[in-house]
Amino acid sequence: MRTLSDSPALLSPCDSLKLARHLASIGLRRLKRERYTYILLLQSLERTAFLHGSEADRDALRGLLQPFWAGEVSFRCNYPNYLCGGNASAAALFHGLAPEARELVAAQAEAFLTAPRDRDGIVCRPDTPAQEKIWIDSAWAVSPFALHAGLALDRPDLVDEAVFQTLTMVEVLRDPDGGLLHQGRGFQGPGVLSQDHWSRGNGWAVLALAALAEDLPPDHPRHGDGQDAFVGLLRACLAWAGPEGLWHQEMTRPDSFVETSGSWMILHGLAVALRRGLLGGAEAEPARAALERGLRASLAYVGLDGSLHHTCAGCCCPGDGSIEAYLVRPHRINDPHSFGAAVLAFAEAASLGIRSLEPL
Repeated sequence: MRTLSDSPALLSPCDSLKLARHLASIGLRRLKRERYTYILLLQSLERTAFLHGSEADRDALRGLLQPFWAGEVSFRCNYPNYLCGGNASAAALFHGLAPEARELVAAQAEAFLTAPRDRDGIVCRPDTPAQEKIWIDSAWAVSPFALHAGLALDRPDLVDEAVFQTLTMVEVLRDPDGGLLHQGRGFQGPGVLSQDHWSRGNGWAVLALAALAEDLPPDHPRHGDGQDAFVGLLRACLAWAGPEGLWHQEMTRPDSFVETSGSWMILHGLAVALRRGLLGGAEAEPARAALERGLRASLAYVGLDGSLHHTCAGCCCPGDGSIEAYLVRPHRINDPHSFGAAVLAFAEAASLGIRSLEPL
């Protein structure tokens, strides 16, 4: 595979913010709008616009969200908040980038409060609610949306629900031996946990916890719990980073393939934690070194044409939920999950001043 390191036009060194914007433009051309992976890409664009954007960037974001606000986007989805632009619309409303989204975000927030829950109160698969299937991907799907909607709309009940969903999922799915997360419960039978420590599954949780760590008000009674859960998961992830600074498909199995979408999500979380001072003191220097090393290593999985490699195909508690069932899931080139994750990582790194990246 040729990589960016072979291209004098793109690397040596590579500008992280320019790369984020370049990959976003490719993702917008490649991804189907009627997919949750497009919502992830929109979230990464909102994040980039908020952290770095000019008015032109913000206008472009609003233009991409406009079809959602106009009701022109419809597709079958587990969480109807996707239909108004999901996390991107709620965050844009919260950050003051899209006041016109207020009514639609409010309506979808109300719908979220009545979505099916399992016995612990966690949102579950709406097509089979009696089976109480929960999976960590949902933390990303609903919690940042509810958090930012609640803050923008002055709805403490939504904020509390965002906190509850994220922290309860993490508690239920956390492996006490090491602190990594399993992906789901109930897919292999009532109350049965999957046995994985899947890269993107842990990445989804990092995204949800990063939102709490970033924006949950300091006077919220669970502010400290959110930060502790976020830092705790990041520490668990750092303990299983591969020698090149990235994470494998099964994070505890270095013989499995390097998985890029989860790696970029975790790197995004590291950057958020460093910028917020949550990995401080003696941890700060090695955490920043791990972030820079991981970003540099990930350039080997970005092709000259902007193609993204080694992202696990769609994966929801496969087979018997064993580690082996996750190990046989294939990786794809330009899998839809890859673009938003990569943009989040590189844009967030740029906010720390990490702009010039040499590939390893």
